[in-house]
Amino acid sequence: MDFYEKLKSGVNQLKDSKGIPVPITAYMLQELLRRNEKLQDVTVEIKQGELIVSGKAEADLKLAKKDVAFSITLQPIQMEGRELIFKIVKLKPLNLSILNKRIFDKPPHLTYKSGHIRIDFNGWDIVRKIPVGKIKSYVVVEGKIVVMLGI
Repeated sequence: MDFYEKLKSGVNQLKDSKGIPVPITAYMLQELLRRNEKLQDVTVEIKQGELIVSGKAEADLKLAKKDVAFSITLQPIQMEGRELIFKIVKLKPLNLSILNKRIFDKPPHLTYKSGHIRIDFNGWDIVRKIPVGKIKSYVVVEGKIVVMLGI
């Protein structure tokens, strides 16, 4: 019973704490976006509480394919389970829902729906190492997002 009591107190201590901090850097987000074959020259910056993503996107027009330079500013607004939901604050050159869906809707890591982009952190190795819990809170600091995973 001694082992059981130690395990139980450890779980209760983790439950009462704020959680386990997991830093998500701009480089990690950049690598996630580079998995999308429609995006090239992607760079990600995290500053002043926002994510700024820029690069070139392959726009599949009816007549031809064309590379369009873009810059998108995202602001975290909500968390659900192990997902962070970002609102599109600014998008250059155009904020067209159909174009955004083609570029940014790449499940399972990235989904786009009605002006919001969801990033699922559960597919990442650093988060998958912690098998239980959900995002309890997050902090956006210069160069990274620190998510707190807890029970």
